[in-house]
Amino acid sequence: MLPMSPAPLPTRWINLEFASACNLRCKWCSLDHAKPKQVMSPELLERVVRELVEDPGFQLDRIELHNGGETLMHPDLGAMLAVLARHRDALPPVHLLTNAGLLTEEKARLLLDSGALELVRFSLDGGTRAAFEELRAPARWDKVHANVSRFLELNAQAAAPVRTGVICLVDPAQSLETGWMEPEFQELFGRIDQVNVRWPHNWDGSVELGIDDASYRAHAARRANRVCYFLELDLVVLPEGDVTVCCADLNGRGVLGNVRERSLRALVEGRERARMLELFAAGRKDELELCRGCTGYYR
Repeated sequence: MLPMSPAPLPTRWINLEFASACNLRCKWCSLDHAKPKQVMSPELLERVVRELVEDPGFQLDRIELHNGGETLMHPDLGAMLAVLARHRDALPPVHLLTNAGLLTEEKARLLLDSGALELVRFSLDGGTRAAFEELRAPARWDKVHANVSRFLELNAQAAAPVRTGVICLVDPAQSLETGWMEPEFQELFGRIDQVNVRWPHNWDGSVELGIDDASYRAHAARRANRVCYFLELDLVVLPEGDVTVCCADLNGRGVLGNVRERSLRALVEGRERARMLELFAAGRKDELELCRGCTGYYR
């Protein structure tokens, strides 16, 4: 008799944090810049990727290369992308998110030539030059605009272009349409495949960010006793192998264990995560330190 296949797992996407540090100090971000700066090794990435490939229970929609840190700060980004490229045929689409402040032409070519990526997205908040520079200090719009524009030009010339995207956080007083934005934003966004304009949220609620997140709270109130879909469907592997339950957990407050000691499957199926799901489903998320201050994310 053939061995039974492992049971399918609920996880639909996994975030891999290559580097925990960030070059920006964004107004609406709760990342703790005082925590130790860490980078993931190619060997650890290989270990994680092999498990994702070899366990048929992982039926992922995508892999996201980000969490709290800036991915382009990894000192050997080429080696990391090479690991993913070697397994690309067996992996779901790999997406990279960057603030584009470090997106030199050399790094742009590295991303495009890696053969690892299907989508590259840019965090470009504000909708106006003044709002961008206030929200994403110390970034300067002219430099970031030039970096993204050059990437788009190189991508158009590439033998295998990637899809492109933008995440743009705007003041809750503004519309989620782009018609009010300054012409440079509108022109740049018009050259990008996917544009996602959002109002800010409070991440895990552990830091007061001065955010009006009324729209998120109203949405959550209409979905009482539903489980946050980040908790249900996501998993984040941090640079040293710690695994947390949610990509809004920028500071590793919800760590389940470490992939050097336990498999990803064991962490997904473990008692720690099961307890969080049970409490959330029972309307008792306030008993969870990670979740009590968060608005949550609901379908």
